[in-house]
Amino acid sequence: MARSTTTSAQIAEFLHCEHLGEVVPIVWATTLDAAKENHVAFCIDPDSSHVNTWNGIAGLLIGPAALNKPEGCSHLVSEQPRRDFGRVLQKFFVPTAVPGVSLSANVHSTAVIGNDVTIGHNTVIEENVVIGNNVMIGNNTTVLARTRIGDRSVIGSNTVLGSLGFGLEKDEHNNWIRIPHIGWLEIGNDVEIGSSTVIARGTISATKIANHCKIDDNVFLAHNVQVGENTVIIANSEVSGSVKIGRDAWIAPSVTVIEGVSIGDNTLVGIGSVVLRDLAANVVAVGNPARVLRDR
Repeated sequence: MARSTTTSAQIAEFLHCEHLGEVVPIVWATTLDAAKENHVAFCIDPDSSHVNTWNGIAGLLIGPAALNKPEGCSHLVSEQPRRDFGRVLQKFFVPTAVPGVSLSANVHSTAVIGNDVTIGHNTVIEENVVIGNNVMIGNNTTVLARTRIGDRSVIGSNTVLGSLGFGLEKDEHNNWIRIPHIGWLEIGNDVEIGSSTVIARGTISATKIANHCKIDDNVFLAHNVQVGENTVIIANSEVSGSVKIGRDAWIAPSVTVIEGVSIGDNTLVGIGSVVLRDLAANVVAVGNPARVLRDR
């Protein structure tokens, strides 16, 4: 990625933060323990021993008001340093995608594609797909029929959206037959879905991912799952059919949720937990089987 140049004053203006020290050019970002000239880093702990390594460095630290500003280093006063550092990375150091459909993509003629959409190499968009404005879809991804994707959503590479759910029943000969899944997958606005993730369409009613959800790499969401706004589901988690997850929930890595379970708003499920029964809102649950540890 090519490096771009801005200044500490431009970053301060963007963040609406107080600027202390000289205005310096900023070419890239670094970590607090790797002080570099003309780089920006963030500091949460004003007493961190790493702050002193910035003495004599013409760089920029984003940190709390209590930060003892190193000699020669500029300081932006922020009460949310990590958040503001992330905003700086997004604004100044991440290249803006150029909208367009790769020549190797296969987009069905019935698909409805919004404005300023980016579709990567070898990606397949099937019939009866609706994609909103400013959506980014990575390489080698398949968006199957009856999928809707809201505005400004980001879909990773090697992901499958709208897959056929794993609904089975025995026939008169005791052989397994598959129940057809004819519902939709509905993805809201400002949703992020990582790479190598699979989300199934609904059996009849829709699988729904609400606005502002963040779903990591290598996640599986089964048919009829409902995920509330602003919820985070992290890598290697498996959510079985007809599960309902409330808004602002946090599903940690490698969590398994059995079918039909409900998880309340603002509930955190700890790493590796197995959820076998409903969890109330505003709790922290951990273990196998998951048990409520405390309020959140």
